[in-house]
Formats: sequence, structure tokens, C-alpha cells
Amino acid sequence: MVAIKTLGKTAIYIAIGGITATMFMKLKLESRVRDQPYYRESMKILRAHPGAITLLGEPIKDMGFDFGEQSKKYNDGKIDGFSVAVKGTNQRGKLHFWAEHKEDKWNITRAELELDSEPDRRLLIQKI
Repeated sequence: MVAIKTLGKTAIYIAIGGITATMFMKLKLESRVRDQPYYRESMKILRAHPGAITLLGEPIKDMGFDFGEQSKKYNDGKIDGFSVAVKGTNQRGKLHFWAEHKEDKWNITRAELELDSEPDRRLLIQKI
């Protein structure tokens, strides 16, 4: 017979191992998305926009995204309204962007900046 104390310790070790593995997988998946051309290009467009720089402040940093929610936005060579939390020295906000994959290249078709201080308004960064 195994002691309850031993079973409890085993359960804790398994839980810690599972949580660690889940966190590692999440970080790896997010890293893969951050390495995608559409993601890098959208951040490049945001960091080059004078209005965004003024509102957010430099440097503009990517604060992550909800991978589960954003993965639903990819459909047949299009990305519809992907949201990335961003922050600068002045304030925080969200970058929303739309992209299309045509002729082996991703094009950002629209990009908007939503500020946390004014969630009902968005600054149009790019529209094609």
C-alpha cells in the first residue's frame, strides 16, 4: 500500500510538470507567431507611424496576445482583426491588423491603434 503523503507529493509533481510543459508550449507557439512576416510587418508599420509614436511614446513594445482567440482569426490566406497588446512610455493600447497572403507575400491591408485611455476610438495606421 502507498501512503497518502506519497500520493500527494506525486500528484503535485505531475501537476507542476504539466503546468511547466503547457507554459513552454504556449511560449513556443507565441514565438512562432511573432516570427511570422505578417506579425513583424505590422509591428514595423506601427513603430514607423508618427501619430502612434506620439501617442504611445518610444520605444513601442509588443506585450503579447491571446493565442487561443487570435488563432481563430486566420482563415484561408487572410487574417481578420488580429490584436496585439502594445505599450510605450506614455500609454498602452492594442494594435489591430488585417492581412492577406497573395503571391507568396503577406500584405497588411489595414492597421489600427486602439488606446486603453480611449477604447471607443482608433487611430488608422494603414489602409490599402
